[in-house]
Amino acid sequence: MQQGAAPQRQQQQQAGVPQRQQAPPGAPQRTQQPPGPPQRQGFAPQRQGYAPPQQQGRRPARPEPKDDLFARLADECGLEDAWRPQVLLLYELGLRPSDFDRLAESRPEIFQMGIVTMRRKLKFLQDTIGLSNAQLAKVISKFPRILEYRSERTLRPRLDFLARCGVSQDDLAKVFVKAPMVLELSVKDTLEPRAAFLRKTLSLPADALGKLIVRHPQALTCTQDMMAQRVEFLLQQGLSQEEVGRAVLAHPQVLHYKIDSMRERVDYLQNVGLTQAQVAACAHRFPQLFSLDVAANLDPKWRYLTDYICASGADCVDTLCSYPGYFSLSLTNRIVPRHRFFLHTAPKRGASPDPSQLVFPMNALKSSDAQFVKLCGSSLEEYEQFRAALFGGAQPPPSVHPAAAHPSSD
Repeated sequence: MQQGAAPQRQQQQQAGVPQRQQAPPGAPQRTQQPPGPPQRQGFAPQRQGYAPPQQQGRRPARPEPKDDLFARLADECGLEDAWRPQVLLLYELGLRPSDFDRLAESRPEIFQMGIVTMRRKLKFLQDTIGLSNAQLAKVISKFPRILEYRSERTLRPRLDFLARCGVSQDDLAKVFVKAPMVLELSVKDTLEPRAAFLRKTLSLPADALGKLIVRHPQALTCTQDMMAQRVEFLLQQGLSQEEVGRAVLAHPQVLHYKIDSMRERVDYLQNVGLTQAQVAACAHRFPQLFSLDVAANLDPKWRYLTDYICASGADCVDTLCSYPGYFSLSLTNRIVPRHRFFLHTAPKRGASPDPSQLVFPMNALKSSDAQFVKLCGSSLEEYEQFRAALFGGAQPPPSVHPAAAHPSSD
């Protein structure tokens, strides 16, 4: 049998017919694959159970090539071709055409910095201060000179100063996003004397200066004379040294306000009936009142207080002094809707809806919506419907004081 097969295989080989090798007995039979494109060498096989996502719709747009991107920015912002690496690096960081346009005009030397030096400085700002890409882009846009400072020689002493003031590592980024110009102030001649002035004049506790700086780092840009004038003004209004310190800590922006502007607010409050002692108490508890415009905020809210909230005969001055933060609330979004809804739901509570017989609790203005509707014996859904009807063009419910339908807004 084997001898007869040998001549036959020899004849087939001579005829050019390829021979299929026989599998040994018991081996699994290999199925023949349909013809297809050859597989690339080294292509890793897909994992079992994984199917590539199906492409649906249009394919995603490819990123703009860097050459095309720079050409567009250069044409739009007047950038030089030699600035290409620096521009692309800052663009990836988050700067936009409007930033490049401004930098090209005001600080072109930024783009003349070596690319290795720029990368090193950006890494220092991110690793040491904790700035994210977006925050760093914002700082550079606001204060591009930060890239010109030497990391260890210029920036490090300022960071050490802030640490001595009580600014934590986690809060450094907040300081520099708000006031990067602090970095150009001398530690010995400017920052240290101003920090000492704040500690002494405001009688700040040991950990309070750091909180003040984080809240409003621009305070370090105020001269000592400027700060002394604001502190003296508050003392003249009747605040004690300790009360001035608490007021400044709560609202450090008061160190920047113009004296004439602050006096205008004081004069208004005294003209409507507050004594000097009551003005001092309001300024101590709510120093933000010095930031509010008299015509747009203080006057319309005072008139609503006297005309409607105090309609029961309550003393308006005492009512205001009990909650001076009333002036910070929106007339249309908080004060009017809550006051009128409190009147509207009075029958549910077994009270008279007559404003002259109903005392409105001022703490109802500072509570959450859930707490407020509970006080009114109602629901959030009913309150939202009431607010929508109040200023949405629909007629207000008949039980609401009609004179307050269209109050002055913020």
